[in-house]
Amino acid sequence: MSAWRLFRETLRIARQALTANRMRSMLALLGIVIGVATVIAMMSLINGFQRSFQKGIQSWGSNTIYVRTFRPGAAFAGQIPDSLRKRQAFSMADAAAIRERCPAVVAVSPIKVAAADIRLSYRERTTKTTTVFGSDEGMLRTRGFDLSRGRFYTAQEVDHRANVVVLGQDTHDVLFKDAGGIGETVHLNGVPFTVIGEFASKGRFLGNNFDEIATIPWTVADKYWAPGQDAPFYMTKKGQVFLDAVPVDEAHTDAAIVQIKTVLRLERHVPANKADDFEVFSDDAFLTLYNTITGGIVALMMLISSIALLVGGIGVMNIMLVAVTERTREIGVRKALGAPRKAILLQFLIEAVILTAVGIALGAGVATAVRALSGLPTYVSAVSVIAGVVVSTGVGVFCGLYPAMRASRLDPVEALRYE
Repeated sequence: MSAWRLFRETLRIARQALTANRMRSMLALLGIVIGVATVIAMMSLINGFQRSFQKGIQSWGSNTIYVRTFRPGAAFAGQIPDSLRKRQAFSMADAAAIRERCPAVVAVSPIKVAAADIRLSYRERTTKTTTVFGSDEGMLRTRGFDLSRGRFYTAQEVDHRANVVVLGQDTHDVLFKDAGGIGETVHLNGVPFTVIGEFASKGRFLGNNFDEIATIPWTVADKYWAPGQDAPFYMTKKGQVFLDAVPVDEAHTDAAIVQIKTVLRLERHVPANKADDFEVFSDDAFLTLYNTITGGIVALMMLISSIALLVGGIGVMNIMLVAVTERTREIGVRKALGAPRKAILLQFLIEAVILTAVGIALGAGVATAVRALSGLPTYVSAVSVIAGVVVSTGVGVFCGLYPAMRASRLDPVEALRYE
């Protein structure tokens, strides 16, 4: 008998054996379906949350480079050293130096968060505490904000400390409902400001509402709400700012970071044998922080998936061992009639593979349905699907191999005597 005919005949016998014991086959399938669905669902959730986080970071700015005194997550590293707490923020002279001497940088703007709980009011309407920060005319470029109406403040308004404000969409809606609001006077903790513009919606991310904001010239923020000398290290003191920059294009991000560091070391008089007393980083730093924080959760999710898949594989092995025991006489008859050992081995291995393949298909369907109904951010990549299928197939084949080998090794005489 040729190899192809042997395979076809063995496949037919394996299919008949599975359909003849539907309940047993369904029980074996159930474990594989749960295992595969868990693996694919977990991987799609992990990938989905990671992509969602990355998109959220990108919504803060358009390939923004951040110039700060500390890296994101400094507070997670344990006790913050005094050397970091004592670092000085930056000046507009630093911004000018970067603008003039960094050819890979196309724009630089300051950022100064108001050191106060600020509420905006208009007539009888008042917002809840709103994030208010100062910048200059370059912020639209460095942070990727768009205006839905009105205009942004100018360099002259920044220099002359004009009391003008641009509102986030939610802040505008609280104060003016459906009215325009441009040209109206609002009060920030009692200080009058003229509304000159409104941002297009930026949405929410990690509990932060980027539409519940207001921005004013950084000189005005420095005038009214500059932190005192005892302010926390993450706040900029009077006359100081943090900086945001944008490279000429994404391909020049690394070059821009190197150039900024070189310029700032000169401006801040950092000795050649000393480390930087500042940090320059891109969006990748936030993604690295996210991966660090969630690494344990991801490992736990993958462990749960692996256990579910292993349980499914054990179910297949158990069912196949029962099948070998029940069909001992059948195996003896086939061997007595001349069936080679490889035919017996192939028959039971094919049964395990069929169960695994059907389980993978059903498990993928269940995972897709759950993903569609859950409403959670999910993403199924080709790599995760291939990995899930390969691992699931490997588990199924491995768990079906032992029963198949046990069946193929039965002595035909002893098998025919089995009751």
